[in-house]
Amino acid sequence: MKPEELDERLADAERVLALHSKRLEQLEKQEAPKQQEPEPQEYNSHFEELKAILKRYDFSIQALQIYAQINSFRDTISKLPKVLPVRHHHHFEDRSRGLLIGGIILLIITAVSVGLSFSLYRENSKLQENDMKYRMIRQSYPKVTLWADTTYQHDPVEAEKWVEQIEVK
Repeated sequence: MKPEELDERLADAERVLALHSKRLEQLEKQEAPKQQEPEPQEYNSHFEELKAILKRYDFSIQALQIYAQINSFRDTISKLPKVLPVRHHHHFEDRSRGLLIGGIILLIITAVSVGLSFSLYRENSKLQENDMKYRMIRQSYPKVTLWADTTYQHDPVEAEKWVEQIEVK
């Protein structure tokens, strides 16, 4: 920057500061009459009333009572153990008898249903084996299976007796 430009800027800044100072003086003149100090009031009468009220009531007794309560709280808190003992009692009560009986019944029903399921599974496996054997015989000896089917259809009771007689021999 050239010195002329610096001088010009400095002059502008001085003019702005001069304008601001004039405005501040005007504002101070306007606010000065508005601000009046409040007149001191006499509070002595209020203080005298408060003193009279305090003299009527004896707060020392209440303060002593509060102090005694605080001390009793401290004593009881200090007497409490750091860890409270806990006793665990594990036993069955009369009220839980129904729950136990229900649980035992459910276990028995579960055991019986598992046993029946296993038995039915074995029986079903035997029936599938016999079905496969019958189908093999029917494919190999169709005349024999036709004779067995017709004999059984005419008289199932007689066919059963005949099979038992042959098995006994």
